[in-house]
Amino acid sequence: MTELDQGTFAVVRARLDEQGKALAEQAGALNARRSELFGGVATRLLASARVRTEHNCVPRDIINVGDRLLLGYQVFLGLKSTVSPVDVFTELRDDGSAVANLDPEHPPRLLGAEDSAFAKDFRDVFQYYKDARLLHLRRTDRLVLAAFQTGSRLSDLRVLRWELTGRGADETLKYLDNRGERDYVFPPAFDFAWTRTRREQHIQGAHPHINLADEIFVECVGGDFTIKVENNTATGAGVYSEPVEDPTQGLDDAEIHYAILPACILLKIKPYRENAWRHVV
Repeated sequence: MTELDQGTFAVVRARLDEQGKALAEQAGALNARRSELFGGVATRLLASARVRTEHNCVPRDIINVGDRLLLGYQVFLGLKSTVSPVDVFTELRDDGSAVANLDPEHPPRLLGAEDSAFAKDFRDVFQYYKDARLLHLRRTDRLVLAAFQTGSRLSDLRVLRWELTGRGADETLKYLDNRGERDYVFPPAFDFAWTRTRREQHIQGAHPHINLADEIFVECVGGDFTIKVENNTATGAGVYSEPVEDPTQGLDDAEIHYAILPACILLKIKPYRENAWRHVV
């Protein structure tokens, strides 16, 4: 029986190996055709380097400024009572073929370590926020931002900012202030706006539902999430339904968002006492 099992496994593995090779060949041919039609630049490793830091740390982010690289990391200092820039940042030199520490024992000159305003703002982050840690280094067209997470929520941020000056290898930084939250914004995740349902859209009846612009009608009561195409509260049936975890919830307990687009209607629903969002088109 054992020999038979081993033989079956060998046959299955051989078939999977053949299918894997065939899939790799098809993917390679497709990529070659794509490159032929649209062009492309292959990515290859030019060099690698070992970066040494004074303390045990976890790298968080790295950016380039001129011919320098600025590495930021999360450090665990143990009994050390104060945190200095050299404990969080390391400045590296990049000459195109090698990366080397400039001076791991001194704060990066790029950040303006001699600037008293930067020294104070950096010290305040770690003095007033016990769990402060570097979250992100971000470079924009004219600024460099260092975002520190100061609490348990992602919105608990303190952002230091520098102005980019110079060009090419002569590019450098000038410290501005600690009010970079307004610059630390990202493009919207969607090219449309979600609208959350309101009480004015509630239609009461034997089987109440929520009116979405007289297009569709939705609800999460009676043990299921239901979509109707008729404004009919006499029945709980619709064109689509799926069960919810809490059958006792009311009409306004679920969190429902919608977006009406030219070709479709999008729904984003989180029924009462559920953690996962449901999406329906």
